[in-house]
Amino acid sequence: MYIDRILFPIVSLGIHKRLVIWTAGCTKHCKGCANPELWDIAGRKDRPVKAILQMIANLHAQQTIEGITLTGGDPLEQPEEVLQLLEGLQEITEDILVYTGYTMQELENLWSPSMLERLRKNTAVLIDGRYIEELNEETAVLRGSCNQNIIFLKELYRAEYEQYLSKGRMIQNVYMGNQLISVGIHHRKGV
Repeated sequence: MYIDRILFPIVSLGIHKRLVIWTAGCTKHCKGCANPELWDIAGRKDRPVKAILQMIANLHAQQTIEGITLTGGDPLEQPEEVLQLLEGLQEITEDILVYTGYTMQELENLWSPSMLERLRKNTAVLIDGRYIEELNEETAVLRGSCNQNIIFLKELYRAEYEQYLSKGRMIQNVYMGNQLISVGIHHRKGV
């Protein structure tokens, strides 16, 4: 599986202290994308899902991971690997939020019913749709643009997420090595 980075603890991309995984690879190339460096997988290491799960389990043994967010790139451009990852992550938490540039309708046309069922079963919240820079509005909490949908696949989490959404957008700055990474949903450039 092609991933770029994993950061913990993050509070700006979902409820509680979360582990966030940024995948590499996205063919959508949305104008104004926050992570265009993640479009290409060239030169990146393809890691086995089992190794990623072991690394996350090791971290969880030391510090409690309360939720997990997958973003990118577009995680769902690696469907089989992501589905395996989602299934394995259930042992850590069921609060898994997944971002994708695909709409749910597009996924229903592209994926088999069994793949869709695996996604629905192992994801708490799905944020779907391409990023549209002109629709990047402050009211789009947890979403880059207002056209994107927040789909609660596990109703159990709806109330907590709705409370989180009422707080507005959050940005968290963290160091990764000697790099400062700004994590969260940013405002459109020039606004």
